Amino acid sequence: MSPTNSAESAAIERGDGSVAQAAAGASEAPGSPLGTSPRPTASPAIHTVALSKRFGDTVAVKSLSMTVERGEVFGFLGPNGAGKTTVVKLLLGLARPSGGEALVLGAPLGDRETRRQIGYLPELFRFQALLTAAEVLRLHCRLLALPKTAWEEEGRRALETVGLLERGDDRVGTFSKGMQQRLGLGVALLGDPSLVVLDEPTSALDPVGRHDVREIIRGLREQGATVFLNTHLLEEAEHVCDRVAVIDMGTAIATGTLDELLGHQSRGAAEGGRAR
Repeated sequence: MSPTNSAESAAIERGDGSVAQAAAGASEAPGSPLGTSPRPTASPAIHTVALSKRFGDTVAVKSLSMTVERGEVFGFLGPNGAGKTTVVKLLLGLARPSGGEALVLGAPLGDRETRRQIGYLPELFRFQALLTAAEVLRLHCRLLALPKTAWEEEGRRALETVGLLERGDDRVGTFSKGMQQRLGLGVALLGDPSLVVLDEPTSALDPVGRHDVREIIRGLREQGATVFLNTHLLEEAEHVCDRVAVIDMGTAIATGTLDELLGHQSRGAAEGGRAR
């Protein structure tokens, strides 16, 4: 377990790890002189404490505690079936937790105004085949309640970012799976979201497309956005993530930089070899 996870677990056991206190702590800055108001600071992009989800007798997420800081690329790494997509649905307010607490961008799960600040690329999605790429983007601009005067520029910028600028007037039904994946990513980038949640974003892409997605993620980080990257591919996390949480059986078993986690694993293997 990483130092971060240990600290969070200790906080939970002491009863001082609630999301309310995390939010309150975000408004205080250390070292404020007595008699003056503390300088406000941003709350974490994501903060969960003992977040859980059951489907009948099946435990999909078990007491998940983690913190994702603003402006970082955070990898959520684990095998298929580990509970990653269920966690994403909880964070986005698409499913209700069975227990625990969480804040996303400083607001409770499911807050409608906060959702407008989140870009989301689901693992599985379909756009109507008869719509053009530009029409898909305009539709989502409308759903985001962006000013109508901004729709054209937002769509053009999204198409350019994902490499589809020349295909904006083509119908989605003529797109390959990889091109539809690029379009889905473009939709997630509309409105300059503060938090971008990507669920297996490179699953349908060729090597060039995967490289392009990594560059887009790096660009989002440079702009100050937070990226939550849900993947089962260690290679993808290695390329772009500042930190990762490794999830298995619905709970985080390790959190830290990949260097820290892989270094710890290497040391453990070496010690095991010496013991033999």
